[in-house]
Amino acid sequence: MSRTNIENIYPLSPMQQGMLFDTLYAPASGVYFVQIAWTLRGGLDVPAFVRAFRDVVDRHAILRTGFAWERLERPMQIVRKKATLPVHEEDLRGAPAEEQARRIARYAQEDRARGFDPTKPPLMRIALFRLSDDTVRVLWARHHLLLDGWSTRILVR
Repeated sequence: MSRTNIENIYPLSPMQQGMLFDTLYAPASGVYFVQIAWTLRGGLDVPAFVRAFRDVVDRHAILRTGFAWERLERPMQIVRKKATLPVHEEDLRGAPAEEQARRIARYAQEDRARGFDPTKPPLMRIALFRLSDDTVRVLWARHHLLLDGWSTRILVR
């Protein structure tokens, strides 16, 4: 982490402290790994969608936040000035529907197994699967340290 890429440093909320402890204690559990999937129909402009998602990351500090705890008296949130949202794109238009579903399920399982390193923001990523000319399946993965249910609804809206 470059010190020039630090925007701010904050203590964790008590809830975040508990989630971080659980994440570090049992990293393979995936207990705070959240995956949301939805299907968009109607000729989605994928580059514009990706730009919009990346703009949201640029706009909201929590989405550029990682966590530090080693050699510290207490864990801290480290907000980066810049954090690039990972995006996976896959064109499945040539595959039968069953194969599309299998490939998306396999990706979702591998994505969950990959998890997140809490020190390396952003603690979220998206995957876009083109199913047809006018249908895209979106898989959004994030760590619960970033957003609760209320915040997620606001962000998606």
